[in-house]
Amino acid sequence: MNTEKNKELLFIERLEEIVDSFGENSQEGVKLALRETQDNFRCVSKSHQSQIADAFNMDIKVVEAIIKFMPSIKESIVKYELVVCTGPRCAKNGSVKVINTLKKELGINFNEVTADGKIRLSSQNCFKKCKDGPNILLNNKFYHHMDEEKTRKLIQNLKDN
Repeated sequence: MNTEKNKELLFIERLEEIVDSFGENSQEGVKLALRETQDNFRCVSKSHQSQIADAFNMDIKVVEAIIKFMPSIKESIVKYELVVCTGPRCAKNGSVKVINTLKKELGINFNEVTADGKIRLSSQNCFKKCKDGPNILLNNKFYHHMDEEKTRKLIQNLKDN
């Protein structure tokens, strides 16, 4: 049996154990299943999300909502995770222009991946670094005081690498 099939079988078996332990409709159980799936597969694919929702007898939209509150959970393996602050203080400092620049330069919206599969764009309401905003988090490294020009340069560097 190949390794991927084995991993999938172990995933299903472990998922059943988690459901037995937490019970159906358990958001805490879903969180554990998501974290373990991420650890084993380096991401939580749409297929795995659907399996988790079915196992916990939940609507897929509930699982997707839980994922939004778990920024470490990734839906695919990408080279660059770009998270932009959408909080009111960053907005007051010009983050709307930064967000529009990101979307235009990348050709994607929030929670999407670029066509080459290298960059995922997502948002977070606040990083609690308001005095340094607008803020972008790139692979867990902060970029502060962003504007349209700095954002274009950052994106160009990512595309070149």
